[in-house]
Amino acid sequence: MTARVLGWGSFYLCAFTLGPQASANVFDTYGQGASSVALGNAIVAGGPSAFAAYTNPAALTNSNRSELATSLLATQFRLKDIPDSPGGKLPPQSFDESQAEAIQGVTLGINLKLNSFVHAGLAGYMPQGNFGRLRGLSPYQASYLSFSEQQQKPAIFTALAVKLPADFALGLGAYYSLRAKGVLQVSLSNIESEGRFDLVMEPVVVPYGGVLWSPQDLPVKLGLTYRAAQETQSEIASAFAFSTEDALLPFDATTSLVPFYDPAMLRLGASWTSGASALHVTLEQSQWSKFKAPLVTLSGSDVAALSQELNPAKNSGLKDALAYKVGASRSIPMGSDETLELRSGLEFHSSANESGKSSSVIDPARWTIAAGAAWTLAADQEGHRLSLEGALQHHQLSAIKTRSLKGTELSLKSGSSLQTVVGGLSYVL
Repeated sequence: MTARVLGWGSFYLCAFTLGPQASANVFDTYGQGASSVALGNAIVAGGPSAFAAYTNPAALTNSNRSELATSLLATQFRLKDIPDSPGGKLPPQSFDESQAEAIQGVTLGINLKLNSFVHAGLAGYMPQGNFGRLRGLSPYQASYLSFSEQQQKPAIFTALAVKLPADFALGLGAYYSLRAKGVLQVSLSNIESEGRFDLVMEPVVVPYGGVLWSPQDLPVKLGLTYRAAQETQSEIASAFAFSTEDALLPFDATTSLVPFYDPAMLRLGASWTSGASALHVTLEQSQWSKFKAPLVTLSGSDVAALSQELNPAKNSGLKDALAYKVGASRSIPMGSDETLELRSGLEFHSSANESGKSSSVIDPARWTIAAGAAWTLAADQEGHRLSLEGALQHHQLSAIKTRSLKGTELSLKSGSSLQTVVGGLSYVL
């Protein structure tokens, strides 16, 4: 950023948000395919393994054959608008959360059995229509953390899993996300203002891994997975100079912007199977407290008092959020070697907003209920089987009160909700 002030006129340049606020990705918020969504996304240790490259790479070894799954996921928003603080000087924004368009995309899951001990996996999401949305906010505004059109970005998870002695399995993977590097330049004078910016999108790789214990003599499986956070480091370099004829104050800044942010995530899960029934439970921690918003504030009543500040981590106003997930399924024989599996799931997510702290995002606590089914057709002579799957998911958001970065109260009543529909198929090779 280059700020140039000509003359001795006083001015005030309010806070810039360099890039939009944090926003969770589609997989983290809604799920991957019809099977995971219907089971409350609790399949860290067991359940269908086509999307295990995301849920737990070590769980790729749960299948003794290769698998392929694809789904179409669509979410309809019914969100309440986040009110602007009265102190803002900008005109009313044209975007309202209550008018947010539905997001939809295609998911793909692959589990390839390379040999008796090694599996390779891929889980991906490709948005349809709107390919991401970038929004900047004033410090008087806030946006939803977990539900936004900004979630419309591609996501790719690749993983490799190996069976180990003592009924253990280890999986390692890489998650491919996006970030932007750019320069923002602004020139202000008592006559005119001028500005420009240059953003370049580039991929960023986030490592993750998982462990699975599946004892052969017990009906229980235990799983653990951890994914590192996407970094949001910003570097600011500045220089000051004055002339004798007028006040000349150049200020140069370059920063690494993060249009999408995925927090570090830890999941612990267990699965229990008895005959045609199965139960899955998962505890998930999303480490939002490590998020550092790329925010720069410039203010001053005159040239001499101009100062710049890169906001510290505490300004994110976020804490680690917990999610408790449970899913159950029951397979019903339908004759001719066909089965109908009924699935249901329940989730509870705590709020990531830290009590008493200001933030640029709002994250109400919420509960989620889901249900679905899978119709598995009879296997062919080579053992290949096709399943048709579907799921419905409902998110209900709680009321919340927090503060904007300027300290003014932002209050939302309960009543916001979202509905997700997923349909697809899976194929055992």
